[in-house]
Amino acid sequence: MGTGRLEAFSDGVIAVIITIMVLELKAPLDAGWPALAALAPSLAIYFLSFVTVGIFWINHHYLLHNARRADARLLWSNLALLFVLSLVPFVTAYVADTHGAPLPVAVYALLMSLSSAIFTLCTRAVAVQNEEAGQPVERLRGFFSKGLIVASLYALAIPLAFASTLFAYAIFILIPLSYAVPERKLVEAA
Repeated sequence: MGTGRLEAFSDGVIAVIITIMVLELKAPLDAGWPALAALAPSLAIYFLSFVTVGIFWINHHYLLHNARRADARLLWSNLALLFVLSLVPFVTAYVADTHGAPLPVAVYALLMSLSSAIFTLCTRAVAVQNEEAGQPVERLRGFFSKGLIVASLYALAIPLAFASTLFAYAIFILIPLSYAVPERKLVEAA
């Protein structure tokens, strides 16, 4: 089976994830600048989560354009990715509501590490399809390697959150910056 339905379903789930995140934002009851400024940490984690989910969506788009078909391996790894990403609104609200306390930040890091690791499984599923068809997989190797590195960096942010949430946040910001531009080889092949 082709990947059209898989891509459409994934796009819909990701759109709902982003919608739920924005619904978690609460407008201040006071019209003054101090009340708006008090929302800055919540807006910052929302922005970070929005950008991160958006980058997953963009790279997912390019990845699926390299898939030959929606086989069981790709379907299940994609479903696992969507499940983990569906927890982003909850964890984003958890971090915002607790004002970036160490445990919520560590949970956020864990969720992002799982998301990256599972995206790497999706990449592997596409690579296996291409290998079986005798197609080159070099364009996917960089994506796979980067995914493992990113999952490891997010995992590193888990203990760092307890030492200093600032170090964890630095990782949270640097990783999306590294993914802001999709892998050139994947884009060329799409």
